[in-house]
Amino acid sequence: MIALIGSGNVATWIATRLADSKEFAIGQVYSRTLDHARALADRVGAEAIDDLRKLNPACEIFLFALRDDAYPEILKEVPFRMPLALHTAGSVSQRMFEPYAESFGVVYPLQTLSKTMDFNAVKVPLCVESDCLGDNCDKVMRLVSELSATHCEMSERQRAVAHLAAVFACNFSNALYGMADELLQKEGFSLELLMPLMEQTLGKLKTMSPEEAQTGPAARHDTVVMGQQMMALDDERMRAIYAAISDYIMGRSAK
Repeated sequence: MIALIGSGNVATWIATRLADSKEFAIGQVYSRTLDHARALADRVGAEAIDDLRKLNPACEIFLFALRDDAYPEILKEVPFRMPLALHTAGSVSQRMFEPYAESFGVVYPLQTLSKTMDFNAVKVPLCVESDCLGDNCDKVMRLVSELSATHCEMSERQRAVAHLAAVFACNFSNALYGMADELLQKEGFSLELLMPLMEQTLGKLKTMSPEEAQTGPAARHDTVVMGQQMMALDDERMRAIYAAISDYIMGRSAK
């Protein structure tokens, strides 16, 4: 039985994936807001709690899906030493569990997740790191296999690098999409105009490297067009981002 500590996007994905599991039933869902815990717990027939003193020590796995900065305070509230504790963060050390658990590890989903998405339609690679031995090690890998068909074991450093790469590939690119959307909206258009271009850009990476796929004025060192586009940007932050990324592209294409 699993105690799921958290009720956000990642916790919702975990609960959905394990809803029909015969081995890894979720017994409890914790959130500081009881209504949030109850909303998720009701979906999997689990107990909702908002007090960590109510954690069931009979649970075999304590699976944490929290904001990175929440762990220090949350772990202090667990009233017993856990047999096996796992977290889902990209850049948090598994060693934080040492004072609180006999065995511990990480199952980091390398994917952007939202409660409203169709979890059956999204691929979620898992980055796995574990300090477990024997039965607990086998248990972690069985859990990982139920959560995702795609997973790989890695060190703490490798996981941190994967998380950093994901920030560039997902979080930063999404911010750039937001800037593009803002520019288009000022002219009465929506981001829908760029959807074919965005899809084609990602599709190209299936057959070539990002460096090979790079196009645009910076890749051509077209300083005339770049100067015109810089002048068209009223937002100083956008102008600085345009200049920095263009400089990076020109440096790469000069090699």
